[in-house]
Amino acid sequence: MLFLQKIIGTYAMQKPYIKLIQANKGRNEALIFVNGYQMKDNENSKLWSSYLRRANWKGSIYQLWWDSGSEYGRKYSMSPLGKIPILNELVHSYPHWRMVLKRAKISGSKYLPSLLLSIPENEVSFIGYSLGCRLIHYGLQEFDSRLSLTSLKNIILLAGAIRTIRWEKIAINITGKIYNLYNRDDDVLNYLFTHFGAYPYKPCGVKKIKTQCQNIENIDITQLINTKSHDLELYLKVLTKFFF
Repeated sequence: MLFLQKIIGTYAMQKPYIKLIQANKGRNEALIFVNGYQMKDNENSKLWSSYLRRANWKGSIYQLWWDSGSEYGRKYSMSPLGKIPILNELVHSYPHWRMVLKRAKISGSKYLPSLLLSIPENEVSFIGYSLGCRLIHYGLQEFDSRLSLTSLKNIILLAGAIRTIRWEKIAINITGKIYNLYNRDDDVLNYLFTHFGAYPYKPCGVKKIKTQCQNIENIDITQLINTKSHDLELYLKVLTKFFF
């Protein structure tokens, strides 16, 4: 099973790509949004664009698409459980989750640096949701502003499904800040992510990034969002209170 998971997760993964969603409205800079787990088939670019514009973003809007799996990807045809959907789901959800975690890391570390070259704007910001934050995290670990024509400005983390460590290395290479918007009550991150991810620590979507770096700002939105839900739109609504 582990061997099969590795093959599926690496070789069957579709390559990520960046596409323009909306041209700029008077500001020559780019913002790239990155969706989360099981959202590869979600046509939510209008949702993102609507809230980003309401948050007063005037630059171009891009989507970084990555192969984040789907709800059907967990149910393999070779399952010995046959037509017992509940048991089938329980047995296969964990390897599927691990597969998608790996895809987020590969999509970031292997592809993100070269994808940035396709953006004509010289100043670029990122906004990630859930596992999209994991892709950004790994993709920018080796970014060096001294060796790039692209200037990274801000990174906004919404419901980040990634550990709270190793953000300082990214922060020192951007001109703006890393904004970590976290909700202490998010049930998916508090329970499902920790359980299926086999992590002993809470992700940055529910707690502060512990750092002394002035380029990292933690914003506790628990009372503002007032929900335990992991719903994207609820997090996007919060953006209108802070940015841009």
